[in-house]
Amino acid sequence: MVAACSRKQNADDNAHQTASGAYADPAKCATCHADVAKTYKQTGMGRSFHKVQPHEFALPNTYHHTASMSDFAMMERGGAYYQRRWQKGFDGKETNVDEKRVDYVLGSGNHARTYLHRTDRGVLQELPLGWYAEKGGYWAMNPGYDRADYAGSVRPIYYECMFCHNGYPKTPGSDASESMYLDPLPEGIDCQRCHGPGQKHIDTVMSGGKIDAIRAAIVNPARLSPEREMEVCMQCHLETSNQKLPHAVRHFGREPFSYIPGQPLRDFALAFDRAPGKNQSFEVAQGAYRFRESQCYLKSSDNLRCTTCHNPHDIPRGAPAAEHYNKVCLGCHQQKLPPSAVHKGDANCVSCHMPKRRTDDAVHIVMTDHHIAKRPPAGDLLADKPERAESAATSYKGEVVLYYPAKVPSNADNDLTIAVAQVREQSNLKAGIPQLAGLLDKYKPQTPGYYTELAQAYLADGEPAAAVRYFSDAAQREPNSPLRQLEWGDALMETHDWAQAETRLRRATELAPMDPRGWGRLGWVLWQQNKAPDAIAALKKAIELDPEIADIRNNLGLVYWGSGDPVQAEQEFRESLRIQPGVAEWRLNLGRALASRNNFEEARYQLEESLRLNPAYAEARVDYARVLADSNRPAEAVQQVMRAVRDDPRSAPGHELLGTLLAASNNMAGARKELEESVRLKPDFWRARFELGMVLLKQGDRTGFDHLTAVAQNADPETRAAAQQVLRESIRR
Repeated sequence: MVAACSRKQNADDNAHQTASGAYADPAKCATCHADVAKTYKQTGMGRSFHKVQPHEFALPNTYHHTASMSDFAMMERGGAYYQRRWQKGFDGKETNVDEKRVDYVLGSGNHARTYLHRTDRGVLQELPLGWYAEKGGYWAMNPGYDRADYAGSVRPIYYECMFCHNGYPKTPGSDASESMYLDPLPEGIDCQRCHGPGQKHIDTVMSGGKIDAIRAAIVNPARLSPEREMEVCMQCHLETSNQKLPHAVRHFGREPFSYIPGQPLRDFALAFDRAPGKNQSFEVAQGAYRFRESQCYLKSSDNLRCTTCHNPHDIPRGAPAAEHYNKVCLGCHQQKLPPSAVHKGDANCVSCHMPKRRTDDAVHIVMTDHHIAKRPPAGDLLADKPERAESAATSYKGEVVLYYPAKVPSNADNDLTIAVAQVREQSNLKAGIPQLAGLLDKYKPQTPGYYTELAQAYLADGEPAAAVRYFSDAAQREPNSPLRQLEWGDALMETHDWAQAETRLRRATELAPMDPRGWGRLGWVLWQQNKAPDAIAALKKAIELDPEIADIRNNLGLVYWGSGDPVQAEQEFRESLRIQPGVAEWRLNLGRALASRNNFEEARYQLEESLRLNPAYAEARVDYARVLADSNRPAEAVQQVMRAVRDDPRSAPGHELLGTLLAASNNMAGARKELEESVRLKPDFWRARFELGMVLLKQGDRTGFDHLTAVAQNADPETRAAAQQVLRESIRR
């Protein structure tokens, strides 16, 4: 065993040693620790988050993404850097142009760089195009973006992401509905992420304190117990999976950046895994998780730790790195190797037993697998692989198992946290909902977050009325929280209790008048109550606060559309698609607006794009068929609408349009069948009833008058007038 594995703990080792006090300017650490600071700055952790630099825009600066039919360019202008995205429109010209300044880089560049834009509101947004170091360096989409309907350039960098990529930033507080960062924003994981708050340490040094007092004022991970030392690394490297689970739940009452080295990690968060044997993926942040599964670790009695191989202050590279890691292996195994030609004196242990592999969650990244195995996995570990899009059908369903620590005492906080893990990402709703509900009745906690978690679970399980109750309970425990009012209002919207939703959302805007999402939701609720002017005003207020919330733009377009203003509707639909061009529903909305103004050429294009994004979107296919019919292409229209009703047999508009088209081709029997089905599905579909009445009369069936009489008394003015006209003419005859 090498010295790093067998060292004895120092006499003053304390498993609960922590540094207290305020965080210091990380630059002050280099005053006394210049050599360590210099080498650490070159490590991946030291370069994990920083302002963009000119050399990070190397290589050809353009990229075409086939899945989304988008083009990208990385560009410099006036000393600033930008990522530009555009598509080719129906006329061949650029459309949906989105250009954002690149402010920061997430990632050291050892494996990848993700480019970030910081908004005026302090939100960090992930830009779609990333850079990867493999194969000499190349551009490709960031994880989760290699798809036709990727989320534009507005995906926020949540606190959980920042936790593992940076020092501790200042935030507005846990009640904010968004992850926002205040100035000054740290650049890179600093000394205090492993050593704890440093101001007391610096003050003790400056005041001439004794060496024991100086040491006691800062955490030295090497003086911690093996468990606490490992947790310093595991705070970021223990992710069991970034697929829906969840992999960890932070205890309620702990702020996002409140973990301090030396504290038991279990007091900050509990880590979770899938059921045994169900987690077979190899992912980027699994270093400690994979390592802890290794027999070398399990049989080491805590002597084998991350720092056995890794000096966090100075990472070896190239040939010296291989020599260093092999020396660690031989410290235990030199006398135990079997007499085999495979294990020569110059053998590279790590290349076989900890091979580099392509990760499953970020398919352009190749990393060392920290699971120390007897033999490497079969197959080509570096072969290219497509990105896997997680869906409801493929996501994990089953018990969410406590992973670290393996056991915790039964108390309100731990029991409730384990129950929250069952429901947070819908992995175990059926068992988790009654479990969490029962624990709330048992412990009756005052922390509102537990009630919110149960409410969200009920929403996911299709029980909005139950959700309303628990959102109400959460809001009663935190009555001045705008976030609680927003959540409550959202659930009331799901139950179509528009008046109560308006009350909650108005309260949210009073408590947080600068939060655009409160105004956006309020605007939609007002529209549902036919308060169009107030709805437009609220939605415009939201857009004024944040012009880039695409769904609010789309909702404003719908209000304009419903208010009889297709010109303004078209403008808002276009803007929503400029921000986020991959939403099939919004393409449909724009297509409808264009068709209403007889712009059938572009309407067809937008509807074709909607169907490219979602080929099974029957509603869009019906409208596409309608536009084809209006463009005097009836055969194509029939083909499209027949596919629509095949994809969705319950589409009343689809059956109505097919019936109308068949009637136009004098296929009265086929038309009657389709129109009768449309009316059966939706008895108050007055256009279908009018068309059915006309077909029946053409067949000599006088029951057609019964349908026309009903239509002549309905609230739709267009079909009512048409039916009344037919009835008047029949009387004159």
